Amino acid sequence: MAAIDPHSYSDLSQGKIKHIEFQIGVDFQGRALQVRAKYRMDRPVSGSLFLDSRGVEIKQISSGTKRIEYEMDVQDPILGARLCLKDLDAVGELAIELTTSPEARALQWLEPRQTTGGRHLFLYSQCYSLHARSIFPCQDTPSVRFTYEAHLRVPRNLAAVMAAAPLGAREEGETKTYSFRMPQPVPSYLFAFAVGDLRFKELGARTGIYAEPEMLEAAAWEFAENERKMDEAERLLGPYLWDRYDLLILPPSFPYGGMENPRLTFITPLAVLGDRSRTSLISHELAHAWTGNLVTNATWEDFWLNEGWTTYAESRITEVVEGEEQTRLQDAYAQMHMKEEMQIFGEGSDLTCLKVPMKGINPDEVVSSIPYTKGQLFLSSLERAVGRERFDGFIHKYIARYSFQSLSTEGFVEFLKEELPEAPEKVDIQEWLYRPGLPAGIPPASSRLYEDVKARLAAYERGILPTGEDVQGWRFLQKTIFFDSLPERIPPKDCQYFEELFGLGESLPTLFLMKFYRVCIRSDYREALPGIERLVLREGRVAILKPLFRCMLESEWTRDLARPMFESARERYHPITATVLDALLIQAGV
Repeated sequence: MAAIDPHSYSDLSQGKIKHIEFQIGVDFQGRALQVRAKYRMDRPVSGSLFLDSRGVEIKQISSGTKRIEYEMDVQDPILGARLCLKDLDAVGELAIELTTSPEARALQWLEPRQTTGGRHLFLYSQCYSLHARSIFPCQDTPSVRFTYEAHLRVPRNLAAVMAAAPLGAREEGETKTYSFRMPQPVPSYLFAFAVGDLRFKELGARTGIYAEPEMLEAAAWEFAENERKMDEAERLLGPYLWDRYDLLILPPSFPYGGMENPRLTFITPLAVLGDRSRTSLISHELAHAWTGNLVTNATWEDFWLNEGWTTYAESRITEVVEGEEQTRLQDAYAQMHMKEEMQIFGEGSDLTCLKVPMKGINPDEVVSSIPYTKGQLFLSSLERAVGRERFDGFIHKYIARYSFQSLSTEGFVEFLKEELPEAPEKVDIQEWLYRPGLPAGIPPASSRLYEDVKARLAAYERGILPTGEDVQGWRFLQKTIFFDSLPERIPPKDCQYFEELFGLGESLPTLFLMKFYRVCIRSDYREALPGIERLVLREGRVAILKPLFRCMLESEWTRDLARPMFESARERYHPITATVLDALLIQAGV
């Protein structure tokens, strides 16, 4: 069998899953889901059917009254187990009954103390990129889309939410069953739900927010502009086809800033800062409703098609909603961050290409800003080549043509040549997509806000420390760029000065704190250690923790502290975060 996806055992010539009906019982005591999943295929299947799975305990597989024989016949540390259903005879529907593992990578079970309110248990899923298979056997590739219905049985004092349309709930003794329907077909990585002490507040005609009651009002204020952002996104990308756009604010252990689950984006609570300075995160996750959720990368080797397009769209939305200065500031930071990560991978690394060979690589362990920012720069170069008006017409055709489909990089190039034949004459497509690093001649991002930071950095190099007046009114990205651009080592007394100047504390964005603490670690400013420990315990995002731990491993005074600090926080982390950090520490020999 020739695999279509290096991260899936699926053989799509056998048939594709078309619809799944779930009955899911949530067992907090056993930290497991009791699942009955009834599958409908796109055509009758004969012979074998291969499904992806990881750590699930199969109780039985059947079709009608007939049992289906099966075995886990292949094992792989990245892919998990191949579930082989045997000797099928024109089977169009089948049912699998199973129990998930307490260590299921897609699930995090939280004790009350790990939540905002501190009074109730909490559970949430995170299926990107290869983790739906730890909840239910599936063709866990973005090339397969299915609709579903789900009925979640949870403790009566908790609420269930899902990235699907709610159909109501019914009480049954000490439990309550919530029902949902997803009428639009989605890939498995966008299957998502959460259970906890959750409340809802409407933001607009199509927008709202779920959160723990202690967080609800603050989050609703923070993201009050979501309805306006939807209007701007539709102008750029076309009609919104998912009916609603709601948010779910999760506990701090959530491993990403946001996850674009359709109808219900999952968001870190650390974006709720009281000043709306991180609302560009919503511009990004909202844009995914089109670029990612509607038009999906065929495999994770084509990840840039999701994230490069979405980052481009985010920039266009931010330009309208927050202004050109803020957009250019974000672009400047993104380019700095990308170049730093390119240096970590190595200039000639395939991981700095847009189309990335991924066989034998765990996507979670190589997540970087490169497909986001390099992808955005590629699309911006196409826009410059043909003009914005013509490129905007191309965007609408692209979304309309491939809605509810999965697309490879090569498929995108074919469509580009059909619709914008002059673009490949002006832009080196091969260099952008298949060669490492950045093409020459990319215009640098600049803005008044960015130039102000550069002026303060130039003064610092001359020995002049910025004053409170110099940095008054700076946005958090300006502060972040400042620390990102300082020399690797500065005098410890300067670290103390900056700590007082910027009033460092837990209320500041953790991205800014991570950048500052990296400077402190490299500069041997040991008084920063308590703040570093607090950040490690407070933060759950891979994008914040991985560079912080990498810096600790590179410094003599913090290297031996890295493993104990990680172990003290491990139980607070989502399995994805814990796996990535553990692999980093093992690779470093600690």
